[in-house]
Amino acid sequence: MKLHPYRGSTAAIATKHLKEQIIAPQFAQLEIALQVAQVDTDLLGTFTGETERVGTPKEVALRKARLGMQATGLPYGIASEGSIGPDPMVPFLSSDIECLVWVDDLLGIEIVEFYRSMEIVAAHAEIDSGFDLEGFLKKADFPNHGLIVKSKERITKGITNRADLEKALADNPISIESDLRSQFSPSRQKNIAAVSQQLVGRLAVLCKQCQTPGFGVVGNLYGLECVECKNFVERAVRGKVLGCAKCDYKEEIENEREFVQPADCDYCNP
Repeated sequence: MKLHPYRGSTAAIATKHLKEQIIAPQFAQLEIALQVAQVDTDLLGTFTGETERVGTPKEVALRKARLGMQATGLPYGIASEGSIGPDPMVPFLSSDIECLVWVDDLLGIEIVEFYRSMEIVAAHAEIDSGFDLEGFLKKADFPNHGLIVKSKERITKGITNRADLEKALADNPISIESDLRSQFSPSRQKNIAAVSQQLVGRLAVLCKQCQTPGFGVVGNLYGLECVECKNFVERAVRGKVLGCAKCDYKEEIENEREFVQPADCDYCNP
């Protein structure tokens, strides 16, 4: 049996927040080792806003991966970027959208995967006379999840015990929030592990035409009739397009849904 082309290779990972501990076990399934690059990824953006993130999560993750490759001299790179806030589909709920990229300069390919989850602890509150500390701590799952306290003078991050919390709260605090850096957020760690497994699963699949790793979903097939009025709904997803990151080989897979329901029809439900 032919070995996977990435078996026995080493990839750079640019992270300051121990993401390699979450991602490495997934990549070990393909016998890919990770080497942490000495890169200050906070220069590309921070959750607390001291440094603004410039570009989309995909663009920033690709930038991180290449910085890691440059720092280590390795031809392969991995990096992740998370976006946590109001969900784009359900704005009154918070979600975590994790982006993980694989860059291969030998084959000249980039593979990008996204994972969206509502399972994220992301609490925030202004500290005023009516502030309920104990209620907030329960919502924030403290001390299992770390906290950040902001005052006019400073930002105190990585708070994981009551003594440090009390010290930060004695310093004229303005607000308190979840520390969403990966090493302080177990709920985020689960999502990073999930997107890592997703990317590894994709890298494991080789293109039938050129044998390049990373054959997977590159788009959707659209257009279905309404079961009631037979109106053609162009935006309805009827399947997936699988493609190669290197050559033009593609496959189309129809899903099991043959029609849309009236609730999803622009004519029946304008």
